[in-house]
Amino acid sequence: MADGVAMSVEGVEEILRAFQILPRNIQKKYLGAAVREASENEVPELKSLTPKGPTGNLRRSVGFKLEKKKRNATAVGVLGYRSKTGGSNREKGFHAWWIENGVATRTPRGNVLAVPMEFARKYPYLQGKVSTIGGEASNIFFYEVFGFRGTGRFRQWADANLPQIKQRLVGKLQGKVGTAIAEAERQAIRRATRKK
Repeated sequence: MADGVAMSVEGVEEILRAFQILPRNIQKKYLGAAVREASENEVPELKSLTPKGPTGNLRRSVGFKLEKKKRNATAVGVLGYRSKTGGSNREKGFHAWWIENGVATRTPRGNVLAVPMEFARKYPYLQGKVSTIGGEASNIFFYEVFGFRGTGRFRQWADANLPQIKQRLVGKLQGKVGTAIAEAERQAIRRATRKK
């Protein structure tokens, strides 16, 4: 995520204790389903707050990932910007932190930043904003890299929406615990009738 905003849910200890008596596969199934249902529908709103940019990679990187832990019966939902070295366009949100928090204006070491022309040609937004030396230049030069103030949109969105997501999650967990217990009972009955 852009700024490392994390959420933990208090007040669900009783519900989670009810899940702990169930078999592990049922715990993971219903905890994961509750987390997914409570969080996944936030992706379109988060995408709408994300600037498109020249490549569109940041907006494409917005997503939801569900992680079901193997050792203990927990499910974690990660909502935000995906980044992975060498990943697809959906995983190139590595610059989300810079867009969220901004960067300072910088002067490169040696008073100039040289970017190879082969690299610069891939990005038309660099054209006309830099200096080249000579007719057939092999590099383009930046004498100063301008900073910008971050948008802060993700933090604002998180502050406004996380309490609602928490409430939705508690409601989903309460609804799933009864269904999970019923499924565990059905499995136990099936096992008991097979053994006879």
